[in-house]
Amino acid sequence: MEQGQAPVEGLRYRKKLKARMAVERAALELVIERGYDGVTVEDICARAEISKKTFFNYFSSKAAAITGRTEPFPEPEQLAVILEERSEECYVDVLTDVVGARLVTEPDDDLARLRREALEAMPQLFFQNRREVPEMQRSMARGLHAYLERHPEKRLLSDRPLRDEVLVASSSAIGLARTRSMLHVSGNCEPTAADIRHLVMTYLAAGEQAGGPSAEISS
Repeated sequence: MEQGQAPVEGLRYRKKLKARMAVERAALELVIERGYDGVTVEDICARAEISKKTFFNYFSSKAAAITGRTEPFPEPEQLAVILEERSEECYVDVLTDVVGARLVTEPDDDLARLRREALEAMPQLFFQNRREVPEMQRSMARGLHAYLERHPEKRLLSDRPLRDEVLVASSSAIGLARTRSMLHVSGNCEPTAADIRHLVMTYLAAGEQAGGPSAEISS
């Protein structure tokens, strides 16, 4: 290789990244102009000057292009491996990170500005794909169930049936990830999953003190 010549893989990566960013930019510009429901995948393809086949090489849906998520949610077996690899952390934080992986550090300041503008104007864009949420929750619940069966010492609700804990955990992780993403966009900060968990716990504790005795939930 001649001195100063970039590796082929590096060139391919940059070309792919540039193309993906062009699709995201087109999607965000159109959503800002017309609103989410006023934009189709065909509209995005026309603005980005690509085919639908090329669009779906990068993104699974219109919502994915807007939020910037390129990877599908992990299968239960993959999620269990992630939990094993990060077993020193609170599993709720790991789940929150995995759910929130759609909002990654932007590779371009202008793209970050467009996404922030779109999400500030339309908070409903967070988790816009309603079909994705139940599938995500099912995958989380199954992966976490397998993990906690192997590691009962990691349980947080050991006095409850395991099915209850995985339901509470998967629902909570989705809510925490949404809150984290919205604070990230509206506050121009990058709170960690643990930061958000502590914030919500503080908020709920304050509500507990203000609201009087709580009802006991039976099994």
